[in-house]
Amino acid sequence: MKPWNILINKTQKLGERGQSIVEFVLLMCVLMGISWGFVSFMNHNLSRYWEYSANLIINDGPNKPKAVQLR
Repeated sequence: MKPWNILINKTQKLGERGQSIVEFVLLMCVLMGISWGFVSFMNHNLSRYWEYSANLIINDGPNKPKAVQLR
């Protein structure tokens, strides 16, 4: 094997390692974005559920209607 072929193979491996790091970082950014969106969506829906449940419990009985606002 010629010495310049060894150098070419080493530089190709270094380039592939850099590409793997970039792909990993981009994948992590995509996963974090999806997770953030999911948590934000679920948080909004859970707050509405708990607010509805609290109002249902408070307004049970002959008392005057009251309202709970969690936000």
